[in-house]
Amino acid sequence: MANNLMWSVILYLIQPVFLIGLVYAQFNRNKRVHYTREHFRVNFNRKNFELKDYLLKGLLPGIILSLLSLFIGIPLTIEWYLVYQVLTIILLVVAGSRFIHPLFTFPMSIFILYGLNFAGIDLPFSKLNQIFNQQTYLINQTANQLPTLTMNLLVFATLILLVSTFAMNSRDEHKIYPMLKTSKRGKTVAKYQKNSLWALPLMVIVPGEVIEPFADWWPLLNINGNQYAFLLLPLLVGFHYTVSTQFLEEATTALQTEFRYLAISGVLLSIISYFYPRLSIWSMLLLFLGGLFILVRHRRRENMWSFRYGPADEGLRVIAIRQNSPAERLDLAIGDAILDFNDQELTDMEEYYKTLAHNRSYAKMRIRRKDGEIVIAETPLYDDDYNNLGLLLLDQ
Repeated sequence: MANNLMWSVILYLIQPVFLIGLVYAQFNRNKRVHYTREHFRVNFNRKNFELKDYLLKGLLPGIILSLLSLFIGIPLTIEWYLVYQVLTIILLVVAGSRFIHPLFTFPMSIFILYGLNFAGIDLPFSKLNQIFNQQTYLINQTANQLPTLTMNLLVFATLILLVSTFAMNSRDEHKIYPMLKTSKRGKTVAKYQKNSLWALPLMVIVPGEVIEPFADWWPLLNINGNQYAFLLLPLLVGFHYTVSTQFLEEATTALQTEFRYLAISGVLLSIISYFYPRLSIWSMLLLFLGGLFILVRHRRRENMWSFRYGPADEGLRVIAIRQNSPAERLDLAIGDAILDFNDQELTDMEEYYKTLAHNRSYAKMRIRRKDGEIVIAETPLYDDDYNNLGLLLLDQ
């Protein structure tokens, strides 16, 4: 069994969809570093949280869903998974992580299979039907039938959506960085792209005859006289949205709530599809359209507000905060305005740097919170405090 798990992990790490996702996560990190250096003249956040999230954030959800699928038995087919891999890679290259969540990739992949089946088009690997027509979990199941496969994918998409909504942290401000744009009034304002991607490992058990034609050396388990093998499949989970006219935590909380309601609707649709498998494709379509509706609704909310992260009427606007920095100790938040620094009124960035240079061991600020409250905050500064206070400011 140990050998089987080892080879499963190796196969997981070399699958194309996992490798492309890994490259994309590193690309996002490089893009962030390049942008902050070019526009703010500093590598504002040295941590590679993009790669860390990609590799680690999906581990616990993957374990939970793997145990659920193994004990309950939710069959998938290798034929579908190959379509999923190709589709996910294309979407990732063309549109980034915008539609990489299983809420979108699972319905689109099953729509492709339905379309090919309706048109009578055989996939290039149709010669291997004797292998691919084997169901993935239990030999007596009929997972190769599209309605049953669609129902199973609906269950997985709903469960992953439910789990991923809890991973949407409204206070993960240090994992985003501001991008500058010019408003219609000619003022420089900040916008933020939430562009997360993580790999969710899904453990499945497949009959040994599915593996042997590809790798006769693969270790097999003998269970009740039948041979089985473990496979670890990488599923990519991505979120992508832009915030510029709403407060970050409010926008994230609104999306989180709406996706959670959609997940609850997905549970009801899964129950209906269990009793009426022929309706599973329509249930999948409703889930897909629900996801698109939420993204469109978020865009409409963005268009209805004025910019929240433009220049402050008084003081300097906070547009980024580095984790574990003096600014975080001061309990600053993106959107706050720093009015005074060490008893010196701030009117522009030059005044800020001059005041900071005058006293690099102590910081006392008068801050106007996003809700209008005026507070006083202070903290000592240390020699190893990178980028001094650890914040980016927007000039008036």
